Amino acid sequence: MAGGLQSTAEGPRRILLVGYRRDALDAAFGLGFEVSVVAERLPSAARRARCRVTRTAGLDRDRDWRSLADRLDPERRLDGVVALTERAVEPAARIRQALGLPGLSTDAATACTDKLVMKRRIRAAGLPCTEFLGDDEGPLTAAELIGKLGLPLVLKGRRGSGSRVVRIVRRRGDLPDRLPEGWMAERWVRGVEMSLETFWADGEALLVNPTEYTEPRWVNLVPAPVPARTLGAVLELNRAAVHALGVGRGMTHLELFLTDHGPVFGEVAARPPGGHLMELLERVYGFDPWRAVLRLEVGQRPELPTTPRGLAAVRVLHPGSGTVRSVRGLEAARRLPGVARAQLRLRPGQRVPEREGLGQEVGHLTVIGTDRELVLERLAAASTTIHVELDPDPPGRARPETDSEDP
Repeated sequence: MAGGLQSTAEGPRRILLVGYRRDALDAAFGLGFEVSVVAERLPSAARRARCRVTRTAGLDRDRDWRSLADRLDPERRLDGVVALTERAVEPAARIRQALGLPGLSTDAATACTDKLVMKRRIRAAGLPCTEFLGDDEGPLTAAELIGKLGLPLVLKGRRGSGSRVVRIVRRRGDLPDRLPEGWMAERWVRGVEMSLETFWADGEALLVNPTEYTEPRWVNLVPAPVPARTLGAVLELNRAAVHALGVGRGMTHLELFLTDHGPVFGEVAARPPGGHLMELLERVYGFDPWRAVLRLEVGQRPELPTTPRGLAAVRVLHPGSGTVRSVRGLEAARRLPGVARAQLRLRPGQRVPEREGLGQEVGHLTVIGTDRELVLERLAAASTTIHVELDPDPPGRARPETDSEDP
């Protein structure tokens, strides 16, 4: 993996990470930053010894973050506050506001985390966006939702990330009687979904990467082969949407649909993405994206490569629910051409819950290559080499509700 970008001698070196992601913390250490962490999960003991950690029971946006900010930084010495997970975006903005630091504002943080507010901002900016209805538009019945949006339609939690807060409804009988509080409904978009990962400094895009959702929820490929006739419109939608939502620095992950009528906005996250996309960016472009994000959030302007050196893809591994009987083929998969990483956290006797959210996985495969066809061939070969035998769950066994966010 690439060593990444070095911090400048005169650059800011004190940073607060809100939410925990191991690679971000290691990148901060590598840059020589003095690091504080506010998170629900604790780093390892070795990492805790190198930073100041405040554990919180939850990243609740309504908490008194000003008081916490005063305790964390009474002398106002911090240079930046970085949100690492979806739940951390609003708390990070409130801490920033309390400390008088630049970065994503509280208003922009709400627009980037409340999907109903987000869609209204996008529509007000005149950007292409599917039709939608919100829970604040009265007690909308199932018949009203179908009458206005048709079937299939999409139900989404206004807040949260991943597939746990998304339901695709194809039949009238699968709709609740009324749109639940905290949810919204959208017209189904007929198109190909993809994403753009962008690094921003002072409102300028330093690097924009297109990602192909080769197999949604399972396989991502970087960079996506976007047709030249479409690329300009895609980049302009990305720029206009992010600016409309008030983002000027850091990293965004914007999802959109390629349709017969042009690109259509999906949603945006104002924080580093999950889905192992950060690893793919590093392998394809040859820099450490975590270091880049941290430097941007403390006001530095790193030089980023914009030309990919090849392609890379990742497959999330999950065998389904049950108890592991045996695992075979992992070492053989690691020896195959183009396999850059093969991880599988399973052992005989281990119970695996059903995969209900994007963050639920037991490992992943990463492959590299010079073109899309080669990369996908290598990924398929590695995937079929690994075999996990399961004993099925007994009928009626309860499924746990835990999920890990942003792998």
